[in-house]
Amino acid sequence: MKNIVILSFLLALGMFSCAPEDRFTISGTVTGIDSGKIFLQKRDAGEWIKLDSALLAGGKFGFSGSIRFPEEYFLILENSRVFVPLFVESSEIAVVIDPEDPDAVEITGSATHDVFRQFADQVRPINDQMDGIYKEYRIASDAGDTVAMSRLDSLYENCEIRKKDTMISFVKANSTSMIAPYLIIRNVYQFELPELEEITVSIDTNLSGSPYYEKLKERVEILRAVQIGQPAPDFTQNDTAGHPLTLSSLRGKVLLVDFWASWCRPCRAENPNVVGAWQQYQAKGFDVLGVSLDRDREKWLAAIREDHLTWNQVSDLAYWNNQAAKLYGISSIPSNVLLDANGIIIARNLRGDELTAKLNELLGPAR
Repeated sequence: MKNIVILSFLLALGMFSCAPEDRFTISGTVTGIDSGKIFLQKRDAGEWIKLDSALLAGGKFGFSGSIRFPEEYFLILENSRVFVPLFVESSEIAVVIDPEDPDAVEITGSATHDVFRQFADQVRPINDQMDGIYKEYRIASDAGDTVAMSRLDSLYENCEIRKKDTMISFVKANSTSMIAPYLIIRNVYQFELPELEEITVSIDTNLSGSPYYEKLKERVEILRAVQIGQPAPDFTQNDTAGHPLTLSSLRGKVLLVDFWASWCRPCRAENPNVVGAWQQYQAKGFDVLGVSLDRDREKWLAAIREDHLTWNQVSDLAYWNNQAAKLYGISSIPSNVLLDANGIIIARNLRGDELTAKLNELLGPAR
């Protein structure tokens, strides 16, 4: 009798459970195509992960599986450009895909996807305006019309601000939906620590344990570790000769840790400013460590030569998975941190004249 009572108590606590896992099903139709193959995939750490595949039979396909929290998956039709994002959750989801117009996909049965669609509808007018501005900017750029380019730059920035404000309002109004942390983590490059902390607090803690909520918390912790006044996290990566170089070995000078890549046009445009600062102040105790988010070694080395970057350069050639960049919470480049002689972070993301002004403040007038 005693054992039965204990077992009943444990079952009530959920310590023993025979309940099935949270299940999802996706029932799909691809119109106008009878046969072929379709994949169910997701993105993780910048890499594609194949979850399942199915054969089309009379244009029909189906997937099923278990899922704990709603998550963005993708349906990808083999040998085509059909690429359909959808939010999968524990429910019965129906999808109708028109290969001639994949944007007109019909998705029903996912409450999370419905919330995302509401946000997409809100920002669509802003996105359309931004697309129009970008097209005008390219025309002005081709014509060398710097006045028009400056005006369009300003208009584009205003649209970005409106879009960000719309997103923040939407997240706070839908704080119990998985779309809230999803939107923030997808646009995390737009947020510095104070804003990110405020938004994170507003999101329902019932989402704790979900991929997007956990990434958001991780992002907050990373940014806290690289704020001004914090010791710079140490790392080691190989230099251009393949020899390991450790950040802390460069202490003793004011050091700019500069995150860039050969494929990054804004980085290449900023490089002459860094070269100028290095030439003016290196004799007074200033140094630079370039950290490249390249993946092609030859293109990385060619850019170093072309841009006359004569200081130490390191990379693990892992693109956006560069471990040093992840350690510093780098989500866009160019980006940098300035360290004092003891390896303490004293400034972040200095550009152009801002960098030389700070070096003049720290080291005195340039020679």
